[in-house]
Amino acid sequence: VWLNTVTITASAHTGSTYIIREREEHPHIMSSYVIFTDGGASMPAGFCEQNGVHGIPMDYLLNETVYQFAPGASETEALCASFYDALRGGASVSTSQITLFTYESIFTPILEQGQDILYCCFSGGLSATWQMAQQALETLKERFPERSLRFVDTRSAAAGLGVFVLQAVRNQQAGMSLEENAQWLEARVLQCCHWFTVSDLNFLKRGGRISPTVAFFGTKLNIRPMLKIDDSGKLVVYGKTRGQQSSMNDLIQHLKDTATPDGTDAVWVDYAGVPELGAELADLVHQAVPRAEVTLVPLSPIIGAHTGPGMLSV
Repeated sequence: VWLNTVTITASAHTGSTYIIREREEHPHIMSSYVIFTDGGASMPAGFCEQNGVHGIPMDYLLNETVYQFAPGASETEALCASFYDALRGGASVSTSQITLFTYESIFTPILEQGQDILYCCFSGGLSATWQMAQQALETLKERFPERSLRFVDTRSAAAGLGVFVLQAVRNQQAGMSLEENAQWLEARVLQCCHWFTVSDLNFLKRGGRISPTVAFFGTKLNIRPMLKIDDSGKLVVYGKTRGQQSSMNDLIQHLKDTATPDGTDAVWVDYAGVPELGAELADLVHQAVPRAEVTLVPLSPIIGAHTGPGMLSV
């Protein structure tokens, strides 16, 4: 059978083409399963449509109006840009987890069509989404005992979750079965690294990540906290820098310290409403690890509601 191509992603800001995979003929038929992820993922515009990935939308409340964000849709960049402009203008924002009803209504048609499901889920350490997904899994297994469903707690978010989905797609196209793919991903959950920094400390203060005192003095002194997602899938502060350039240099140093020896990692650079800084950071990644496959993606509003505009991540 002919495999689907992995997406070709081009940055509108740098003009560079980052990810290219050719079609190839595989000697055996792959089992029919659909890859899902959710609104906690940051994905390039059009990624899901091009690669047959299904995105489960997540709701956010912006100035008392409910919106939905589905990862990797064609309008991703425009939607994210307007979202961060609204936050800069003082808009109030909150998010909600995926409901059991939403899971069942989205997964049921796929299962009724005779297809199985691999779901790469937003980190259980950052949201109750994973717990709700487990409830949906048990219900759907009872209703569709003949189908296979594998849910993976990626312990990732935003572009990190996007990288997981990218690898799941590549595995599927290489001929991995549903179970092989899920086991491969689960065995490598701790090999995905996330580092990021924010420019507006008030969003972290609202989420209880830092104290009001730290937020006040950090803003006055232009101190930027450096954060990561740890092995349990939770958000932790690992250091601090002063100023934009220092924080970007810190991100690059962590990349150089942990990149694989051949430097061919998939590196996704996430930005929240600052495309020029995102492009600058992507260029620094190219310089630091020339063989890396670099993709520039706008930060999901589901995550951006808690980090604010100006976030940058590798």
